[in-house]
Amino acid sequence: MYSKEEEKQLKIEFWGQLNELLELERGLHANKVVWMNFNTKIKQLFFRMEADEAGARLCIDLQFLDKGIRELYYEQFTEFKNILDEKFEGKTIWQPAYEHWNGKTISRISIDKEGVNMYNRNDWPVIHEFLRDNFVKLENFWAEFGDVFLNLKA
Repeated sequence: MYSKEEEKQLKIEFWGQLNELLELERGLHANKVVWMNFNTKIKQLFFRMEADEAGARLCIDLQFLDKGIRELYYEQFTEFKNILDEKFEGKTIWQPAYEHWNGKTISRISIDKEGVNMYNRNDWPVIHEFLRDNFVKLENFWAEFGDVFLNLKA
């Protein structure tokens, strides 16, 4: 069991090391990508990385306040389900109504890595590789198909 300060320091180290790895990666067009704060150019659409004692996740979170708009974007993602399922390592989880930790209902598409624990330093290389590899694949997907989603804003 970690104290709050030890847990905070562990998280800083974990995410800092991942950020260092991601800074070495380039986007699909050899461009520099700000991975930890990826800009989808859609205000309520986020690409998130999570890690805890239950595993690691790469998430596409649709946090539109308007349920109809959220459903529209989620439906558009389902049009690409086969592509996303093929692209990612592991099983893609589709949740049209997901209760976020902030208490709001969002839509979430995620890839999970089970059997790893962010609080176990020995698992860090596996978690970092999982998150890095799948985020690069997600960025490639977004570079290729992101305009479809951007056009929904119009």
